Amino acid sequence: MRFNSKELAHLAQQNGSHFDREGILQMKQKNEKLFRKGEAFVERFFRLRGNLLFYFKSKESINKQEPQGVLVLERCTVELDSQSSTDCSFIIVFEGDDETYTFLAASEKERDGWIEALHTASYECLKMQLLSLREQVQLRTGQDPFSQMMRADTGMEFETLGNIDSNDPAMEMSLTIEGLPNESNGQPPNPFAVVYIIIPPQQQNWLQHNHTEMVENNNNPHFLKTIGFGDSGGLEPTMRVKITVFHVKERMTGMMTQIGQVIFTLNDVLQTEDLSLKLALVGNDGTRVGMLSIVSWLNDTHGNTTNLSHDDEDVFTNIVPTIRGRTMSVKRRSKRLETLKPLCANITTRTFRFETNDSVKLLVHEYMAESKFAFDLPIKTLQLLIEEEKTRIKHLQDLGQLTGQWKAACAVYQDICMSTVTTYTQQMKYLHSYQGCSFKPSSKKADKELEFVPLNLHLQRMTVLNEATESWGAYDVITAGAFVAHSRRARNHGGLKSMLHKLQESYTPEGTLSKVSKVKRACDLVNCVHLLQGEINTLCDSVCHEALQGDGSSLQAATLELEQKVKDLVLDCQSPILQEVAAQLTELHEDSEALAEEQTKQRQGQESQVSPESGTGSAPQAMNWRWTGSCFIKSPTSEPWDMTRVNTEASLVCLTSMVEDLVLNKSGPLDQPKWLGEISPAVIKLKSFVEIICCKVTYFMSFLDLIEHKDNLKLFHSIKVRRDIVFSQALTSLVTGLVLHLNALIDNKQVLEQLATLGVVMEIEGLLSCHGDEIPMLEDMLVAVDDLSTVSFQLVLESTQRKSVQLSTNNFTRASLYPDLNRHHVCVTIPLPQASFEKLPDKLQKGDRVSVVPIFFNIGINELATLAEKFGSTSLQDKLNEESLGRMFRYVKEYENLYMHPQAGGGVGSIPSLMQQLHNNVYTKKSKNVEILHLGAELCRKLHGFRVTSCKSAKDRTAMAVTLEQAQILQREHNLASHVFMQCLDCFRSEGVRRENAFKNIGQRKYAFNSLQLLSFPKQYRPPNGTYGNVQN
Repeated sequence: MRFNSKELAHLAQQNGSHFDREGILQMKQKNEKLFRKGEAFVERFFRLRGNLLFYFKSKESINKQEPQGVLVLERCTVELDSQSSTDCSFIIVFEGDDETYTFLAASEKERDGWIEALHTASYECLKMQLLSLREQVQLRTGQDPFSQMMRADTGMEFETLGNIDSNDPAMEMSLTIEGLPNESNGQPPNPFAVVYIIIPPQQQNWLQHNHTEMVENNNNPHFLKTIGFGDSGGLEPTMRVKITVFHVKERMTGMMTQIGQVIFTLNDVLQTEDLSLKLALVGNDGTRVGMLSIVSWLNDTHGNTTNLSHDDEDVFTNIVPTIRGRTMSVKRRSKRLETLKPLCANITTRTFRFETNDSVKLLVHEYMAESKFAFDLPIKTLQLLIEEEKTRIKHLQDLGQLTGQWKAACAVYQDICMSTVTTYTQQMKYLHSYQGCSFKPSSKKADKELEFVPLNLHLQRMTVLNEATESWGAYDVITAGAFVAHSRRARNHGGLKSMLHKLQESYTPEGTLSKVSKVKRACDLVNCVHLLQGEINTLCDSVCHEALQGDGSSLQAATLELEQKVKDLVLDCQSPILQEVAAQLTELHEDSEALAEEQTKQRQGQESQVSPESGTGSAPQAMNWRWTGSCFIKSPTSEPWDMTRVNTEASLVCLTSMVEDLVLNKSGPLDQPKWLGEISPAVIKLKSFVEIICCKVTYFMSFLDLIEHKDNLKLFHSIKVRRDIVFSQALTSLVTGLVLHLNALIDNKQVLEQLATLGVVMEIEGLLSCHGDEIPMLEDMLVAVDDLSTVSFQLVLESTQRKSVQLSTNNFTRASLYPDLNRHHVCVTIPLPQASFEKLPDKLQKGDRVSVVPIFFNIGINELATLAEKFGSTSLQDKLNEESLGRMFRYVKEYENLYMHPQAGGGVGSIPSLMQQLHNNVYTKKSKNVEILHLGAELCRKLHGFRVTSCKSAKDRTAMAVTLEQAQILQREHNLASHVFMQCLDCFRSEGVRRENAFKNIGQRKYAFNSLQLLSFPKQYRPPNGTYGNVQN
């Protein structure tokens, strides 16, 4: 056991009226002197208080010296000393202790008095007496006499226990206490209220129901956390409620003392006009120690005040049956859980009531929910990646027969792709059959089977209701662990950024003095060609439309525009890199054909002629055939590249000449309705040649991909898989935030127009450091976020065939900072109900795609960040923030040009002002400049984007960040009282949903920090005492 020596000494030295018995006894003690070893009786002055037996050297030394010792009289027996020669001795024997304590009294009467007092001193003995008396009273009165009593001293274990109240309570209460007494030292108490319930006659014992937060040094505490009762099924008015208020002496150890308590029923509250109640708080001695004020409201799916009358039979039956027959205006609030349930699972809620500077109350609901996309999107991403690998295998097979090193490299490349398909298929099957929880906890971050699933993905939502104005606001943030392949150690090569840099060093530059690699130029070329193909197809349709309308001038204009686009396409086809690769591949095929012919002649000279029907003749020519796995088929690439370009130009000339003849009627009289029939064949022919050009460009670039990677296939494969993993995690987080964001903005026409024009901002707040193992994590995050710029989304009308989010790819390759010919842009198709779909702007209803603008700011805040700043480097973080500032600046400029009035001011809190502050902070060298994160978050919300907050596991540092942002939003947007800010912040961290997140991940409601770590944290990122500790992470 652990004792506080000063408190024990103070207890032992109080006046005699506080003790059950005191007097002189002789106690046998060991003599440790050199020449007097043995045991001897020594006279001591004993004082018994409760189960503590103190002894002093003498009675006179009580006020001069601390007691020489104390015996805790638990698990012990008091007996007569049968081995003593005197009749006045007795012994105390402790369970499991070999040592016996022997005492000698002055007389038998005094001995018996001490034995009797010591017998009844232990807690166990008192408990047995108490139970016996309790049973006797209960038999006589039929009531439990202890239903209103509780022990005075207890431990603060309530904070680490779960609550049994519902996440969707039917009724909630806000508690305020006035007039609590000071402690004996004159200091105000640290109040902490625990709520117990009992539902007679089914229950006989009080059950702990919930508790408030602790308020430091306050005689008149207003508890911010609310207490819920009932659930969606209704409320039991006969429920008895006991609220016990404690003074917390020491939060770290959890020691506290009871101040007082109050008991009432829910019916007492429901009977009042405004669902409020004032009750006297009664202390242990029966005196009043304060006044408890209760403010309550009912929760339902409506956000307004509902009038309950005798006609509302269902309401009265299910919620308030005891008040049927009279009209009552009941305050009702909605927790709006129904909006989350279609997209989220396992929703956890907390409710708080804060005060503003205007003395108005803010009702704040905090939600945490698991995303239903957490496993569904990785499965669909794996399906997409498998198709990408199969396409790459097909392109490699289309290269035909190669010779020498190219043949070997192509075979190895295909083997790698096939292996990837097998691995991804197995992982997809595992995810399909996974039966665990609907999110990936931090304890499973290294599980290889779950590596495509984002870590600890949750929605964090805060809703705010101003009780005076009824104004309402909602604020979402997605919390997810860093997009990292934890199952694949990165120590040898570093993170993805380092690995990609090493791979890019092996790429061939486009020219002697050029810094652009051939791979980058190839990606740009493929994207440009496919972009022109889409525009040409659209213009071809426009030409046909104008021909059908019979409008000569419009037909000529459309044809002229089409002619220019086709010329641009032909010009791109003359790119040096394309010509070089085409010539190199053609030369390889000629060599292969020559070698095949030579081998055929050799065989014919050595062997007898074989009949053609026998099927053992020579293999088909490489250029015209490819192997599918079961047979050879004719290759579509047999036509020479120059001839393809010439044919395309010829088909364009044919079309333009035909249009000119039709419009000028040079070929004789012709009815306008027949124009379409004349033009259609030429248009179809032009489209076909454009399609062949695009296929050949892709075909040639596949060979370039083989050329550039043939010497680094192992590293290339490692990068590809790692990049796929982090992209899957990032994409799942993106879709989760995006779908929730769209649901929130569906009624805002201006914002929807903005999304259609500029795209949607996804702002990611990172808390990783630039030291140790977190460097490769940050590098992985950098690449994952950059790849999100290749994602777009399309909104479609929901139907029986399209009810869930779908993923697809187009022909555009990743041509960003880290180009990749193997992966293509992803389109996310989001179905909307008809009522929501009809609210979209016309261009979104017609299928226009919305781009995603990912912006990633990172500031390390832990002790590793301190080491990086003092002994390492933060250049990776600094460069990242500068690049993200550039992306934000470009988006803001476009936004200002389109949606901000030229005369709009740049006052405090405006977008221009915030942008300037962000610029200044990014380029200011300052330790742990978290202001960058705060400004980035505020700008994102003003630009109608959505946010993601991330650290290593999205559990501890993320909890500090999201709770701080919530408190800042309340202060900035809802006028939260300044003196409540820190209490609000501590309340979110101690009583909010983030501690539940820690419990879901590691089984403990504690943040994984220690006191030494927290010294390096910025002050606003430190949790309150008692909420953190060394835990198994």
